[in-house]
Amino acid sequence: MLVSIINWLVNLIKVSGYWGVGLSMFLESFFAPIPSELILPFSGFVASDGTLNIALVIVVATIGAYLGSLPFYIIGYLGEKKVNYFLEKYGKYLFISKSDMDKGYEIFDKHGNIFVLVGRVIPVVRTVISFPAGISKMPFWVFTIYTIIGTAVWSTILAIAGYFLGENWEVVSGYVDKYEKVIIVLIIIVGILYVARGIRNIKKEHKKEQSKNDNNKKKK
Repeated sequence: MLVSIINWLVNLIKVSGYWGVGLSMFLESFFAPIPSELILPFSGFVASDGTLNIALVIVVATIGAYLGSLPFYIIGYLGEKKVNYFLEKYGKYLFISKSDMDKGYEIFDKHGNIFVLVGRVIPVVRTVISFPAGISKMPFWVFTIYTIIGTAVWSTILAIAGYFLGENWEVVSGYVDKYEKVIIVLIIIVGILYVARGIRNIKKEHKKEQSKNDNNKKKK
C-alpha cells in the first residue's frame, strides 16, 4: 500500500507540477512513511528538463511542508490530553506509534525549541516534533520561523541534488541516510546565521529609529 501511495505522489508531481509538489510535501509532514528524500529529488529531476522552475519547486515544497506541520502544532497547543486522544484514535492510520511520540518528547525536552528547526531533517521526528512544540506553548511565530527555515534548507538540498543528478535522482535517498548527521549540523549553522542576521537587522533599524528620534528632539 505504501509503495502505491509513493508511486501515486510521484505521478501526481509529473501530471500536476507545482500542485503535486505542494500536496506531496503537505502529506509528508504528517504521514510519516512518505519520504521527502524521494519526493524532493524527484521534483528536482522534473525541474531539470525545464518542466518546472527549481526555485518555485523549493518555495512550493517549503510552503506545503509548513502548512502540513500546523495541524499537529494546533492539536499540541490544545494540551497533552488532546494529543494522546488523537494518537489513540488516529495514530495507527498515520503510522505514528507511542515510541515515536516518546522519542519526539525526549528530543524536544533535551534540545528545546531549536529542535523544531533541526528535526525537519530526521525521518519520523519531523512528523511528531510539532506536537511537543504545541504542548510547550512555543510561540507561533517562533514555530513558524524555525519550521520554514528547516524545511527550506532541507527542500533546497534535496531538490537541487535531484536537479543536478537528473535520472539518477533516486541515489539521493542513500546519501541522506549516510550523511544525515552532517546535514543536521549544516541546517543548525544555516538556522543560527539566519536568526543572527534577522536580529542584527532589527538592531540596526532600532538604532536608526532612535537616532532619528534624538535628532527630532534636538531640533525642537
